[in-house]
Amino acid sequence: MIARKNLLNKYLTSAVIALIAMTPVAQAAPKTVSIKPLKVFSQSSSAEAIVANSKAIYTYENIMGLSADIKVRAFDFTGTEIWSQTVDSGLDEVATAMAVDSQGTLWLVGNKAIAPQSESATAATGALNPDGIEIEDIQELRPDMKNISVWQISATGEIIGQTSIETVALIDAISVSLSGLSILASRESEPFLITLSQGKFSKELKIGTAKTKLGAITRSNDGTTYLFGSSSEILGGKKLVGRVDGILIKIAKTGSISSVARSSAPKAIRDWQSTTSSLFVTGSVKSGTTVESAITKFNSSFVPSWTTRISSTGRTMASSGVSGSFYAILEPTSAIKGVTGFKVVKGQSVVLQFDSKGLLISAFTPAEITSIITSTYSSTAGLFLLTTDGKILQIPNT
Repeated sequence: MIARKNLLNKYLTSAVIALIAMTPVAQAAPKTVSIKPLKVFSQSSSAEAIVANSKAIYTYENIMGLSADIKVRAFDFTGTEIWSQTVDSGLDEVATAMAVDSQGTLWLVGNKAIAPQSESATAATGALNPDGIEIEDIQELRPDMKNISVWQISATGEIIGQTSIETVALIDAISVSLSGLSILASRESEPFLITLSQGKFSKELKIGTAKTKLGAITRSNDGTTYLFGSSSEILGGKKLVGRVDGILIKIAKTGSISSVARSSAPKAIRDWQSTTSSLFVTGSVKSGTTVESAITKFNSSFVPSWTTRISSTGRTMASSGVSGSFYAILEPTSAIKGVTGFKVVKGQSVVLQFDSKGLLISAFTPAEITSIITSTYSSTAGLFLLTTDGKILQIPNT
């Protein structure tokens, strides 16, 4: 579920487990699967992000009118629009992340402008316009987007809540559970975590400095939050091993860091980029001129149960699948072992499905050359994928 980075100067203040270097985990030899075409769900979409549950698929887009607004839509699984709602307070507001909870409530997070302070008018004098030229009434420049804002939209499309906190930051990712909302954000000096529960924001939990970049998050029902990204600095007193290490951080429900793990290789650049709620995590590994997608299933202690790597451009997304399976979405740069009928083409994405033990069971690709920018899974309708050219593609549950 879908954001952008920057960062400040603080250190971690909680217990951290030792850094670990990821080692390959044994897994069964892959069977051969034939590449299949992805089904087109929607030919044209202006959506910037998509999320789904068992009843509908939801999209949002940022639009410009007299102010910057947010348009949210819901569609059934035939592609028919169910409802449309525009978030428009009269001030500029921009969404950068969206999630749906188990009750069907949409959580939209982004930035909102602070209302300008009213000023008393001063009568103009001739000295201010000595040539008698009629002066155009120019609208005031939009205020800086100085609020992090959260909007809640019901399953029927009604805006049922909005709350803001005054802080300048970019939203990188969000995750919602029964216990509340976790927001991963960043500024030039550091990334940080902030949570929202029962209408109240927590204090910021700052994590490292600008040398740590976090972009993936999942929150469990008990309030534990898991963060993923990369770091080239010491965290918790543990030294950097590669040029940049992949980083995995566990935040206790009390709001303190309970453990940190590092995925490292000498001289390598590693980055964890995407995760599911069950900690199926994907990212990239760059060592010399070799770039690969890292695809790993972790447990809650960050111990890998299985892992695999595939030559790719590096960017890799993770999604849940039917019957405990998982999807990895990437752009391969060479033939994929165990996949037949696929020709490597620059800019062409592939979706690989793995069973719960890491065995490759299916492979899919768009019928046309296109890249996938985000994905979402519905237990009813399957996997949905948004492409750079505005199409929404689908892998139905079978």
